[in-house]
Amino acid sequence: MISRSTLIGALVVVELAIVGSAVRAIAGDGGQPAAGPAFNGLSWHGRTTDRTVVDRTIPSGSDPRVVVDVHDVDVVIEPGAQFGVHVVESVHKAGYVSGELSPISVSPTADGVRIAAAGSTMHVVIGALTRRLKVVVPPAARVEVVSGGQIDTSGLRAKLVAHVEDGAIHVSDQRGDVDVSTGSGRIYLTDVQAADIAASTSEGRLYFTRVGADRLDAHTNFGRIYATDLRAVDGALTTKEGRVTVSLAGNSDAVVSAKVTDDNDIHVSGLPVAEDGANKRVVRLGSGRGRFEVSSDDGSITLTQGANV
Repeated sequence: MISRSTLIGALVVVELAIVGSAVRAIAGDGGQPAAGPAFNGLSWHGRTTDRTVVDRTIPSGSDPRVVVDVHDVDVVIEPGAQFGVHVVESVHKAGYVSGELSPISVSPTADGVRIAAAGSTMHVVIGALTRRLKVVVPPAARVEVVSGGQIDTSGLRAKLVAHVEDGAIHVSDQRGDVDVSTGSGRIYLTDVQAADIAASTSEGRLYFTRVGADRLDAHTNFGRIYATDLRAVDGALTTKEGRVTVSLAGNSDAVVSAKVTDDNDIHVSGLPVAEDGANKRVVRLGSGRGRFEVSSDDGSITLTQGANV
């Protein structure tokens, strides 16, 4: 993922970018042109340059606390062996790239492992620059992402916490609580079962598939919400602006209230309606043990029958 500072840098040197494109065309298979222009601070990386910067394994117990604080670096987290945390950083560069990347440190802590990097300095990119961190952890590791770019996790069996400033978050095959947020980006939860799920984005859509929790609170300020086979008990799905489409699992156990503002519609199909009003519909599922709200300040709501999860 290219950071905002990278994009700003690219705009600042837009004239250089035009010249650089011509230089790359002359360069053929990636060798640096012998008579190319000398751009101060820019290094030539041919058509593609890929390298592994970090490849390290830290011994750990079966349930270490793994803290990731790497600013705008994309992070992939996967389960691996019962013990030990394996960290691999890969960098891809193409064309002209200025400056050096802040190194990533991997350090043992009293209760696990900390992975950290300083904030990126401004980079001018005429071509491509991507940076990816793969972290393989014991399945029961307690993972906390303090900062990062795009986050992808799969197969974890303990609580996941991930709060990033900018970037999408993908969580799949999760069996443990989830607490995720992004300032600008979509959130995808797929095959997630937990006691407690919290997910929020200031600007972006929410996509939930086969998700169930005793309590689920999910919110977006600006964006649509799509939930397929959602098991509802307590909590809410809310958006200030956007449509909400939800298929509720048959094994939900809640009184579900759907609320919209004026000039928006609520559509219910295949579910027992307990209350029918102009801006509100109430559906009772199971014994009605929980209270679950679906609302949009500016958008329609559709509720349908889904599969059990």
